[in-house]
Amino acid sequence: EYINDWVVTELLYLEATHRGYADSEELKQQLEAVRKRLAVAALLQKEIYSGDSSSVTDEAIGERFRSSAQDFALHEDVVNASYATFNDRDVANAFRSEVLRGAQWHDAVWRVESDSVMRSHLLRTADHQYFTRTTLYPEELWKLARTLGKEEVSFVIKTAGGYSVLRLHGLKRQGEIPDLDYVRNDIRDRLLIEERRSRYEQLIATLRARHAVEVHLDHADTTAPASE
Repeated sequence: EYINDWVVTELLYLEATHRGYADSEELKQQLEAVRKRLAVAALLQKEIYSGDSSSVTDEAIGERFRSSAQDFALHEDVVNASYATFNDRDVANAFRSEVLRGAQWHDAVWRVESDSVMRSHLLRTADHQYFTRTTLYPEELWKLARTLGKEEVSFVIKTAGGYSVLRLHGLKRQGEIPDLDYVRNDIRDRLLIEERRSRYEQLIATLRARHAVEVHLDHADTTAPASE
């Protein structure tokens, strides 16, 4: 199929060249327009976008969060939770017991993953992740999370997805200010956009100062209707 597409393209190009379309003035204008767009894109990539992923510091993110916290008020409830889901109730209970005895969540998960027998029963885990109603599923886990106190470990709950143990680290309700970590990436993106806009405006100002720009409207079509 690939070879056939290539052959067909070459045949059509040969015919277009034979008929003079490849050297037409219209095509040259189109190619020049494409060349300009690609050159401008390369310039902007180099001067505006390249290498700026780490230019926004944690200090800047924290400062924006503190100064504009209300801008990030939650539109829905958010929980910060850890959970582990197994396909065997006994293994889930053993995991829960270890956490209740004081084991750190990631240590308890690591021990399960290090045991060849227990590992075979582990279906999925999450450690200190943020969830909304639409991202924490099955639905029973979301309902369970909202009944727990901070750092409380749940009983083993059976759902269609298996046997789960959940620990709640925090709950923020709609309208409240979220944890910084929940909106960190959003703030970073906003600051990057602002920084790029500033660099773009500085670049344009530099180019305008470097080059003389004259606009002549002597031959403009004044009879054409103005666009809104």
